Amino acid sequence: MTSPFENLGRLLTYEDLREKISARYIKLNRKLKTSKDMTIKAKELARINLVYGNIKNYFEKIVHTMPHTSKIHPFYLDLLDVLVGVNDYKKSIVRISKAIRILDKIHKECLSMFRLTSKPNEYAEIRRNCIGRLLSVLKRNRKYIDFLAHATLKLRDIPSINPETPTAIVAGMPQVGKSTLVKAISTAKPKIAPYPFTTRNLILGHIIGRDFKFQAIDTPGLLDRPLSERNPIELQAVLALKHVKGIIVYLFDVSVTGYYTLKQQLRVLSDIEEAFDKEIIVALNKIDVADLSKVKELIDTLKSRGYERLFKISALKGIGVKELKDTIISELRKIS
Repeated sequence: MTSPFENLGRLLTYEDLREKISARYIKLNRKLKTSKDMTIKAKELARINLVYGNIKNYFEKIVHTMPHTSKIHPFYLDLLDVLVGVNDYKKSIVRISKAIRILDKIHKECLSMFRLTSKPNEYAEIRRNCIGRLLSVLKRNRKYIDFLAHATLKLRDIPSINPETPTAIVAGMPQVGKSTLVKAISTAKPKIAPYPFTTRNLILGHIIGRDFKFQAIDTPGLLDRPLSERNPIELQAVLALKHVKGIIVYLFDVSVTGYYTLKQQLRVLSDIEEAFDKEIIVALNKIDVADLSKVKELIDTLKSRGYERLFKISALKGIGVKELKDTIISELRKIS
């Protein structure tokens, strides 16, 4: 499974579509003026069909290419809601669908009007009336056309994470070594992708073995500070990760030069414990330059909170990484 939005093409705004139809109409008119084989009636019908066909084809493109919310995984549905709003998204597609039926009705009525008259002097009036009605439908749906055009630009940037693939979600405060660990445990070079409402990119790696393929993601700007400091939209973007099948690997920075106190790092861990119903593996990073008193204090605190197995590692130097990686693989196997 990949992002349902990654292959979305560019959608036209109302103004873009209006200009495109106008240009094609002018081109058709030039052609019709020099045509000696077509009757006046056929020429007027050609003008109507061009406007009708262009609007309907574009509306059908929207309806057929925009993913239906009932088929979107909850992870991606949450991100859709954060970025553009699920209700507005659904409403826009429903309105465009209804507009297609209205276009068909108008077109059918126009054809009937042509069949009911044999007076050439009435053809132009019928054509003007019909095209006016078709363009009116287009204009009435301007808000929904523009909404979906702009929504597509945002949705295409959602990272392509498979929420059903067992995943190690690496968490911890800024500068604790999350991206370094993802790179250290990944089989190939991790990919970089944007994530909604973060200023940094998400790093997506893969742990591949003979009989398994797992994901590992660094979550910069996500699980790196207390959830109470988030606004509702940011919080929803973070909690979308609840729908990703996997475990959490929480990193502590125990170095002498660590920027955050143990209390601050423990607070973020507490928030994650409360918000996520996932197995949590805890690792003490930068053990090669550790403050030993800080390490002892942290181990005692964590054991009192039920963390019996703790990993002392240096993601940068590779110390303890193999043992941690083996444990991650073992835990991910349990949920695969």
